[in-house]
Amino acid sequence: MKYWFNYVKHCYDLVLESEGRTELVLEHEVEAHVVHLMARNFERTDIGDEPIAIKMLTVVGAGHRDQLVDIADECLLIHSYPFKKQRWPSPTYYQDMGTTAYGLAGHIMEEHFVPAGLVLNAIFKRITFK
Repeated sequence: MKYWFNYVKHCYDLVLESEGRTELVLEHEVEAHVVHLMARNFERTDIGDEPIAIKMLTVVGAGHRDQLVDIADECLLIHSYPFKKQRWPSPTYYQDMGTTAYGLAGHIMEEHFVPAGLVLNAIFKRITFK
C-alpha cells in the first residue's frame, strides 16, 4: 500500500473523533487494531463479495487459522457499515460470524467486537451521510 502512513494517520484521527462522539474509549490494542483494519482495507472494493460462511469453512478445513482474523475483520467492517443489510441472513449474522472467527483465532477482538463496531459505525455514518 503506497500511502500507508497517511492512511494510518487519517484513520487514527477518525477513530479518536468517533470515540469522542460515541463516548466509547477502546482499549489501546483494540483501537490500534481498528485503525490498522481501516487502513489495510481503505482501497478494497471486494468486501462482502464472497459468502463469509464459505470462507470460514475453507480456512478452517485447510487448517489456515491465521486467516480467520482477516475473515473476522471483514465481518466487523460489514457489520459496522452496514452493507446490504436487507440481504443479511439475520441482523446479527456478521457480528456472530466475526466474533466466532476472532474466537477461533484466539484474538482480543472477540471480546471487543461490539464496541469496535459502534466506533466504526459512527465513522461510516459521518462519512456517508454528511
